[in-house]
Amino acid sequence: MPIASLLPSDSPRLAGESAEHIQVLALSETVLPPIVVHLPTRRVIDGMHRLRAARLRGQREILVRFYDGDDEDAFIVAVETNIAHGLPLSQADRTAAAARIIHTRPRWSDRKVASVTGLSATTVGAIRRRSAEGSGRADVTARVGRDGRVRPLDATAGRLRAGDLMTQRPEAPIREIAVAAGVSPATALDVRRRLRNGEHLVPARQNPARPARCRPPPYAGRD
Repeated sequence: MPIASLLPSDSPRLAGESAEHIQVLALSETVLPPIVVHLPTRRVIDGMHRLRAARLRGQREILVRFYDGDDEDAFIVAVETNIAHGLPLSQADRTAAAARIIHTRPRWSDRKVASVTGLSATTVGAIRRRSAEGSGRADVTARVGRDGRVRPLDATAGRLRAGDLMTQRPEAPIREIAVAAGVSPATALDVRRRLRNGEHLVPARQNPARPARCRPPPYAGRD
């Protein structure tokens, strides 16, 4: 594409491009990979250093790959690609990117945001807690994990559904119960163990107000 037709990126780099890195690329004799361009806007998603270097070389055209998505998806792609290669994003860049993604994708899990930004899930969780936009939304009742599955923030209802299903269908496989109740197989196994032991189906850490033990309904599940 003609370089003159491209627009600057919505970059996750708070300080902009590195002049030193641009010089290094411009002096290099290797063929630089194509840059990624947002198809609807012609903004550069990934490759501003390569674009600046091409201009220093006197090029009028540059190889591109197009990405067709909305603006926020394009920003997420920019973060992911800058984490994967090229000049690394700084800790401040990653933190700011995580805060923005939490705001625009509040239903994403901490692990999913972490996988995009290169931060730990613990760090993302701390950023979410500091962000009124991310943690104070009453409409967010579930989050999407890295595997694309939706998981509720409050697993209480799912645990109780699993317990009811196990009581009604004690011979049903764990995975079948887990899918029907909307919980993970590990959670379903824990519910089964609690039923057998006469424990409350919801751990105390998830529901501090509940009694420590309760009498379970009759259960004849197989081992």
